[in-house]
Amino acid sequence: MFKPSLKTNRSLVLLLVLSIVLFAIAQNSYRHIKADFFDEKVQAAKLMNSYLEAIHNDQKLAGVEFDPIDDPFQTGLIGSKLSAITTSRGVLSEKQTALNPNLAAAYIQKLKDAKVKAGDYVAVGITGSNPGANLALYAAMAVLDVEPVIITAVSSAMYGANSDNFTWLDVETILKRANLLKFSSSYASFGGRDDLGIGLSDSGILYMRDAMKRNNVPLLSGNSLDDNIDLRMKAYQEMLPAGKRYKLFVNIGGALANVGSNVNARLIPEGINRKLAEKAFEQQGTMMFFAKKNVPVLHTLRILRLAKEFDLPVAPDNMPKPGEGKIFSSRIHNVLVTSICLFLLLAAIIAVIIFDRHDRHFMANLVDPEEEL
Repeated sequence: MFKPSLKTNRSLVLLLVLSIVLFAIAQNSYRHIKADFFDEKVQAAKLMNSYLEAIHNDQKLAGVEFDPIDDPFQTGLIGSKLSAITTSRGVLSEKQTALNPNLAAAYIQKLKDAKVKAGDYVAVGITGSNPGANLALYAAMAVLDVEPVIITAVSSAMYGANSDNFTWLDVETILKRANLLKFSSSYASFGGRDDLGIGLSDSGILYMRDAMKRNNVPLLSGNSLDDNIDLRMKAYQEMLPAGKRYKLFVNIGGALANVGSNVNARLIPEGINRKLAEKAFEQQGTMMFFAKKNVPVLHTLRILRLAKEFDLPVAPDNMPKPGEGKIFSSRIHNVLVTSICLFLLLAAIIAVIIFDRHDRHFMANLVDPEEEL
């Protein structure tokens, strides 16, 4: 005869519902894992955000009109396409991408990878071409309490700090005046071709001289590119206290005095280079001479590559909040919650099987009345 089982449609439906509920719980249970140097990264991002706010406020008080298309966040750090101190082409999206305060966390990671510690001396060569990247580096160096010696090529590519009366040196002064920056450029050069501003108009050279004068930054300028490279190396050495050595050379941009040539700028791997001295370059720049002194070189040319490496948004529609993103923490499934859900599901399945076997055993002991007859 037919012997019914407790494993009815009702119990199977309940088991199905339980499985779905437990799966949903396990699937949506995460825990956040903080990235290495989490505290320093968050602090650097917040500091860079303070930089951006101070510059915005200063430019707003000065009556600067922000470009709603090129500079939607009203930072004042997106320059014009052309000006008297513009030396080369620039990519607008790179300048916009660099104005993310969380880019400072990327430089924290890079400096930490280079084993830079508080009190270490770092040689820095930058240009006015990407103010956001410069700010990110400055914030990272400030948080790690390193001792930077900075030389700036004042001219700029398109959309950088290329305003006639608002150069990178002026940005530094704003931050120092707001007590947000303790260091700034020790020397400046014209940048551009041969680091002498060749190709720029006389008015462009005059604007840069005025910028150096009003910001009290002395000019480094020889008669050739080789002269300027030599002057830079001497300046870096003069600024280094006796008994100290540079732990790292950082380059942002393609200043010829730093990279030697435009070809070098593109061929040198971006990131930390520890074996640059082993390569042969037709024209050597400051970074090659540092490499020969066994000083690692951190090279950044294309900010979009750095953003991609750390999963930072490209030209974001909204200003990212400091401390948010994969560079600070990652989200993984909670193994404990998932294990508990699996245990409960297995227990429910086993319970159904046990009750079903019990039911079958019970039904097997019943006597069929027809068999009695």
